[in-house]
Amino acid sequence: MEQIHDTFAIEIAEYSEWRERNRKNNFFELVYVLDGEGQHSANYIKHKYSKNGIFLLPAARCHMYIIEKKTQFLFLRFTGSYFIPGTNDTVDYSNWFNRLNFIMGNHDYLSGELIDDPDDKKQLKRLLDVILYEYEHKGICSAFVIQNTLVSVLAIISRNIQAKALGGRIFTDKKFVELLNFISFNILDTEKLSVSYLSRKFHISENYFSEYFKRNAAEKFQDFILNSKLRIAGSRAKFTDAPFQEIAMELGFTDSSHLNRMMKKYTGKGMRETRKEIQG
Repeated sequence: MEQIHDTFAIEIAEYSEWRERNRKNNFFELVYVLDGEGQHSANYIKHKYSKNGIFLLPAARCHMYIIEKKTQFLFLRFTGSYFIPGTNDTVDYSNWFNRLNFIMGNHDYLSGELIDDPDDKKQLKRLLDVILYEYEHKGICSAFVIQNTLVSVLAIISRNIQAKALGGRIFTDKKFVELLNFISFNILDTEKLSVSYLSRKFHISENYFSEYFKRNAAEKFQDFILNSKLRIAGSRAKFTDAPFQEIAMELGFTDSSHLNRMMKKYTGKGMRETRKEIQG
């Protein structure tokens, strides 16, 4: 795994038989199948893979590949600091940390392709081919090009996961769909999630906002926010090794005890129990 930037690393590997890899201290890996075929196994469910397949692996060791034909993989590893801008970065990635958490909280982590939409899959393949080219040629600005291309990669992933998260629900109010998307992709930004800010941005009366949201979402605004954060917390517990205190602080809870109480109240399981579901 070559660390070409402080916040992400790339590896190209070829396997005739899958081997467990050291994947600690990362959020997840994006896997692009360059060649080969076999089965992708996640949580004991198997799904066929072949050339140009695109998958998402969380940090927890609950995924493997059953290789039937020698396979070459491109691995893109995202670290916890991926969206924290460095002193030399010209792009501010801090807002994208919200998207990373949105993906973590709403992806089902089942086996199978990451992207269902055929057009988006083609688009994602084009972007991954750009990353592959820059990685292999290692030009002067290759790390910068890869870093910026990853922004578009994660935007496409987020768009597809958002469609799945809506569960086929159809909203006649376009403004409300835009509102939901904005909330989902800014879930860690307290200021942008305030009723006053959202009312101004989406031209909804502040006095009417709560009623408007509940009528369209069939749940209270604050419950939607809390449940969204708890989904992220549960996913971070299962699929990363992040300390509970770190998860709590990033999601805006007072401390790990506060987060644990909320998890037990709304899901019936605390953070430790949730982590044991996958990691044992």
